[in-house]
Order: sequence, then C-alpha cells, then structure tokens
Amino acid sequence: MQKYGKLAFKDDEVTYTYRDTEYRLAFHPYEPCLYICRGDDIKYVLHNAFTTYQLKEAFTEGKTVNDFGREYDEEGFCKVLAAFLDSGRTDMDFFYAAKLVKED
Repeated sequence: MQKYGKLAFKDDEVTYTYRDTEYRLAFHPYEPCLYICRGDDIKYVLHNAFTTYQLKEAFTEGKTVNDFGREYDEEGFCKVLAAFLDSGRTDMDFFYAAKLVKED
C-alpha cells in the first residue's frame, strides 16, 4: 500500500484505497463534486473537484489534472484525498483540501 493511498481504474469505476479501506469515487453530473463512497453510501464530498472520467483519462495516460494553475499527478491527487480524509471533515473544497497537504 502506498503512503497516500492508491487509485484503481476498472471499466467506468474508480476506487481509492487508503489505510486498508476501499472507497468508490463518483461525481455529480451537474455540479463539480467528487463523492467518496463506501458501498452505496456517500461518506465524503469534495467540492470543485474532478470527474472520475477526467481522473481516469489523465492518470491512465500519465498526465496531470489542473486546479487553479496547480498540476496534480496521480500521487499528488492521492495526497489531497488522504489529507482530506485525515482532516475529519465530511465535505470540503478541493482547493482547501490541497492546502492541507504536508510536503515530505
């Protein structure tokens, strides 16, 4: 297991495993929200984030996603997800979650 978790892409499903817990990532079709789910239950909401399609397209091709001019590769994105989950909050804006990332 990687320190900040691991994304997995299978067909149209994106999962994120962190601290031995697997989450399913989903998105809202009309709002820029990334849902972090356990089973069918939404546990966390990351506002102004990316769709699972954007993540899959970028990271399976070794590219990055961009938020306010800051580039995130797959590991960088996982760092933001880990920082958000570790914060104890159930919803947060991606921009603020990214500010929680502690540099190694």
